[in-house]
Amino acid sequence: MTHFSARSLLFGLSCGLTLTACNDDRIHNICANHPTLCQDLVDDGWCRYERTDIIRARYHLQEEGTDRRKYDLMRSLERYLKCAERSTNIEYKTAREQKSPRVEGMLAAGEQLAQLDAATRNSQDPYLLLWHWTNNTNELARQHFLALEGQPVLEEPELQLALGGIHAKSEPQKAIAFMHHALSLYREGDAVNGRILTSLSTLYMGQKEYGLAYLWGKVSESFQNTPEVSAKRFGLYHSLSKADQEAWDSQAATIVEQLKSGTYRP
Repeated sequence: MTHFSARSLLFGLSCGLTLTACNDDRIHNICANHPTLCQDLVDDGWCRYERTDIIRARYHLQEEGTDRRKYDLMRSLERYLKCAERSTNIEYKTAREQKSPRVEGMLAAGEQLAQLDAATRNSQDPYLLLWHWTNNTNELARQHFLALEGQPVLEEPELQLALGGIHAKSEPQKAIAFMHHALSLYREGDAVNGRILTSLSTLYMGQKEYGLAYLWGKVSESFQNTPEVSAKRFGLYHSLSKADQEAWDSQAATIVEQLKSGTYRP
């Protein structure tokens, strides 16, 4: 069975928490009214969406000041740094000798991320608990997160996904239950995190429940631009007859409609 790493948990979360890029006028207004939120990030056409996310996240944090807004900004900074490193072929931690607006933006983003990381070490926000476990190997943060199991604060699809990822290796059936519960929390119009679907397929594969693995692989195709479950992988379901596959396909179509309408219940 595919290993669920700690880092993959936050990757899963990112699909649900990414700040939607606002239009140019909105960003222009934020930068005009709050220039300090924008001036350290060069607008040279590179990483434009990531830059926009940072600016919006900084604005929301300035307005609200909550731990959740701090987390949103930390994730935006992390995504921006990854994009900037790809575009410059320079790691921001070793970029101090380089002098260019883009590198200066990387350094500013890295410094702000480090400051927020340090400032939130004792936060009990569940997303920040996951951040400090996966980024800093903070076992205490992991324990605090797990202690929240069953409480309303974790009744969000992304957090149920994280719980499932934690239990995937040691208690796969429990992990499967968390994934199904995560899907039941979506409402009409919500963006479904495709990682929950591919995780279900992987978990069922590990349990040798090939029909269910096929089912959730098919469902996942409707929620990903580039499906992680390829046709080649479907070759692993050779034990399923054509009639069986058609029956699973029909069930998958029903589940897709339920997820889109917010009516899926396990």
